[in-house]
Amino acid sequence: MQIRIAPFTEDLLPAARAFNARVGPAAPFFLPERLCSVQPGVISWTHYLALEGAEVRGGFLLMEQPAWINGEVHQVINSQSMLSEGIRDRKYGLVSVHMLKYIEQRFPYAFMVGMGGAQNPLPRLLKGAGWRLRPVPFLFRVQNVRNFLREMRLFHRSRFWKVAARAAYVTGAGWMGIRLLQGRPAARIRGLRGLCVERVTSWGAWADEVWERYRTQCSFAVVRDRSTLDLFYPPATERLTVALVRQGASPVGWAAWLNTPMRDDQYFGNLRVVTILDCLAAAEHAGAVALSISRHLEESGAHLVITNQAHFLWTSAFRKAGFLPAASNYLLATSKQLQCGILAGGGEERVHLTRGDGDGRIHL
Repeated sequence: MQIRIAPFTEDLLPAARAFNARVGPAAPFFLPERLCSVQPGVISWTHYLALEGAEVRGGFLLMEQPAWINGEVHQVINSQSMLSEGIRDRKYGLVSVHMLKYIEQRFPYAFMVGMGGAQNPLPRLLKGAGWRLRPVPFLFRVQNVRNFLREMRLFHRSRFWKVAARAAYVTGAGWMGIRLLQGRPAARIRGLRGLCVERVTSWGAWADEVWERYRTQCSFAVVRDRSTLDLFYPPATERLTVALVRQGASPVGWAAWLNTPMRDDQYFGNLRVVTILDCLAAAEHAGAVALSISRHLEESGAHLVITNQAHFLWTSAFRKAGFLPAASNYLLATSKQLQCGILAGGGEERVHLTRGDGDGRIHL
């Protein structure tokens, strides 16, 4: 099988549509069936296809962007949406290997996020190729206990869980227990005096100030200055809120979140879920910023607030703000050279990576 990798061009659209028809229901997503024009800038997106002759056998998207790695700025690749015809026909099982080798040979600093559980084919392929895989911690805070107990699909999976959730709902034990777990840690957070949270409609120079103060705490993080944040989190996007946290007149941090009314979701049922996609602040302000955002979101109408945070500053800050940990199926995979940079820059606990990186927000 001769596989070549080529950029996705207009003339390949019919072959991509034929690929989508062949993989059909076996595919978790499809290759694009139209090309979107992307203006050149600080971040670029390029679709590639794996071709056997004139037939498409797979594809992937590469997002190239600047990143802070071990105290320096390098170009890094975030590989997304890798899809192979091997999911339908074992004959094409090596297509993913060809695509991965193409990425490794041309882009030494590369990472992938999401991918579901570690048992899925792509994470297994990456692990076998020597990439480093680990889950990005998942944290949650319950805002409406009764709705949480009624709607979370975890409580629908067995008769035991249904009975337990119902009992906790009726007796009030669930409300009391969750409030006790979430409320106790916040008393340890200092530096709240004078903090205010305000929604903003554009990224200003304050975003560069916050990034400059924060980046020294990171072994690896894609650049989050004003120009990149305009692309990551456009404030005019529907359901997206960008909030600046000030202490008096001084900007100390920011957060971006989605507010989503779920509809028969496989995890969240019909809950209204706020997802904190990202947040930044200098180390001394992280705990106060996390608690300020948490308190601000109490007025959002959400039943549940969730976030994925890799950096130890933010996992600690949100835990102190009353967030609870749960199992995570949101994975981070890093190439060999990127992993070396991470270890040289202070280790994995200093990686800043969140749900906002890559395509992790598409299901939210």
